[in-house]
Amino acid sequence: MKSFLESLVSDQTRRSYKRGLEKFTEFYKKGPKGVLKEKDAGKIIEKFYVWLRKKYTQNSCRALTNPIIQYCKYNDVEPKIRKSLGIYRTTLTTRDHMLSVEEAREMYEVGSLEEKVTVKTWLFGLRIADACRLQWKQLDFDKVGEEPREVLVHTRKEGIVAHVFVDQEFQRLLTKHIPNLNQENPYLFQSQEASNLKERQLLRKLQSLQKRAHIKARGRFGWHIARKLFMRTCAELGVNQWNAKLMVGKAVDKSIRTYINGVSLKKDAEKVLNVLRMELAKANGRINSIQEIAHVAAEALMEFLEPVIEKKLLARQASRGGESLGLMTKPDLSGMSTKQKLELYIKLVREEKEKWR
Repeated sequence: MKSFLESLVSDQTRRSYKRGLEKFTEFYKKGPKGVLKEKDAGKIIEKFYVWLRKKYTQNSCRALTNPIIQYCKYNDVEPKIRKSLGIYRTTLTTRDHMLSVEEAREMYEVGSLEEKVTVKTWLFGLRIADACRLQWKQLDFDKVGEEPREVLVHTRKEGIVAHVFVDQEFQRLLTKHIPNLNQENPYLFQSQEASNLKERQLLRKLQSLQKRAHIKARGRFGWHIARKLFMRTCAELGVNQWNAKLMVGKAVDKSIRTYINGVSLKKDAEKVLNVLRMELAKANGRINSIQEIAHVAAEALMEFLEPVIEKKLLARQASRGGESLGLMTKPDLSGMSTKQKLELYIKLVREEKEKWR
């Protein structure tokens, strides 16, 4: 069992699998190694799953059962498990924050160049372990193209290839960001130790950006929520589940994989990337949706409102004695999104109305 756990590349996966194997030992009354000698390991695992269902939710049962299945496969034992039992069925959970495209855009808008790269990478839908280890040479294109560029990423957890597509928007960012990197360090997300950022470090950067964008989390705000957003977007656009899985690096049955080709993947990727764009106004100036019209209108309105907001904020400082005390400072709106500036303007107008009632 020790060699199996040591073979896992992710610390989080290792902890999760260790807990699952401990639960199996509690049920089986023997160590996991004993199941390898059983005539029908699948039947034992099915009984374990049924035992878990009396105590845990479906998602927890799925997570606790998977380690013993993977342990068997690691030792060249292929357990036969009935699909009708629903071991791998996932139910909707409310514990995670349900990320929206608009929230991702607000984070992108207030971010630096490096943070914008982080957001766009986040929206690939890859696991954080794979995102941490992306190499910048994989994303260093000769020139910015109009069509998405396919990048193959070997995932660590399942050992399969994710077909990631880099849109024109991200390509432009990368042409600015990559020259700033340490060229001797192969990773896109670089640490001071000339290696890649660890998973916790990358997640903290993302959560810091979330707080600066004033995104209120309704549940856990983890890296995985963008993976769910990507898959949810695929479902809403009618992208078949096999293409969606291939794009984020989830396993697809071999019998299905032979029917999937690069052309269909690229077309589906273009649909998804169009929805997950962070900068709504297209380069050709055309606007194709109500959301884009609203965004462009808000941006145009803000050019006129920013001086008004600054004036109102200075007036509020003066009314509180800031001028006489020499504490007047020019308001800094640079770190705020368009939505936040509009909300601030409305708040200031309401305060003035309340004052004169």
